Amino acid sequence: MRQRNDIVFPMAEFERRLAELRRRMGVKGVDAMIVTTPQNITYLTGYQTTGYYYFQAVVVPVEGEPFMVTRRLEDSNVQARTWVELSRPYEDIDEPVAKLQKVLDEFGYAQKRIGYEKNCYFFRATEQERLFALLPKAVLVDCSGLVEQGRVVKSEAEIRVMRRAARALEAGLQAGIESVKPGVSENDVAAAIHYAMLRAGSEYTAVAPFVCSGPRCALGHATWENRTIGRNEPVFFEIGAAIQRYHVAMMRSIWVGDPTPEIQEAEKVLTEAIEATMASMKPGVPASRPDAVNRAVVEKNSFGGRQNTRSGYSIGIAYAPDWGEGQLLSLQAREERPLQENMVFHVIPYIVVPGRLCFGMSETVRVTPSGGEALVNYERRIFLR
Repeated sequence: MRQRNDIVFPMAEFERRLAELRRRMGVKGVDAMIVTTPQNITYLTGYQTTGYYYFQAVVVPVEGEPFMVTRRLEDSNVQARTWVELSRPYEDIDEPVAKLQKVLDEFGYAQKRIGYEKNCYFFRATEQERLFALLPKAVLVDCSGLVEQGRVVKSEAEIRVMRRAARALEAGLQAGIESVKPGVSENDVAAAIHYAMLRAGSEYTAVAPFVCSGPRCALGHATWENRTIGRNEPVFFEIGAAIQRYHVAMMRSIWVGDPTPEIQEAEKVLTEAIEATMASMKPGVPASRPDAVNRAVVEKNSFGGRQNTRSGYSIGIAYAPDWGEGQLLSLQAREERPLQENMVFHVIPYIVVPGRLCFGMSETVRVTPSGGEALVNYERRIFLR
């Protein structure tokens, strides 16, 4: 490993991550592991690029120096962003998996037990089949989820970066709320959010902010479409900010017009839901319990709204198409894995009335012995404009 003091985390942080992964690899009985998930590569090495639509991998031996196989263009990111010393880039005209096979042979792993990530968006079935064909004397072992076991609990260093992202999110949310008024387009609001958030330090996010108004608020994952905001209708935000690929996210709702009993009730229900859910998020609690707490409160609304998804998901390192880490752990029914201190979740109480409206009040929440701690500092209410 190159010893560096100019990358996102201290070397001790990367050394810990590698050591923990190698212990898990030992339990699986593999000599090396091919890591192809972009988030996992970032976690282990600090490497990042938007060019992950080309094949990329870091190979981690149980003993010995890790090495990377990336596109030649992306090798600059290996050199600038990571501690990795051994890099074997391929050219655009090369077959990437054939290059990987040659590098595995170069370092003596072509006939060993090799772990790989079968469940990976960016290691396609055709590429996996090709690797099996090129390594007839190797034993390939599915090690999907092995790196993620380290990612699900955040270190203090990771949480510090997420707190920085939270400050940028606060700026974007404030600007977005202030920009809402009758006659303004959703695009204008989205522009205000982006401008303020980027000025406050956010880097590009894995998903664009969700900004919608009127009946469009009830659409799943709807975002701006040039609609003009009118009076006596809702505006819904779900905004993420990111620094060094670490994300935080938050939902807030706005009502354009005078408050109605329905708006007042929604605000009361959502405030109670987020506070009760956060209070339940302590180490040792099964991940199904915060979900049950949230649903019990949300379902008390009298106007037919419901929570139609899980109640939260792990959040941290992310690339498109998702800023969440729900594949690591989600707050949902029948999920009995226990919460651990320093897990971080986007907790998402919201009330949907299909075809009519949606109100949300979410938080990015760190698990602590005394309950959930919100990383983003912003008032919990339905804002009136």
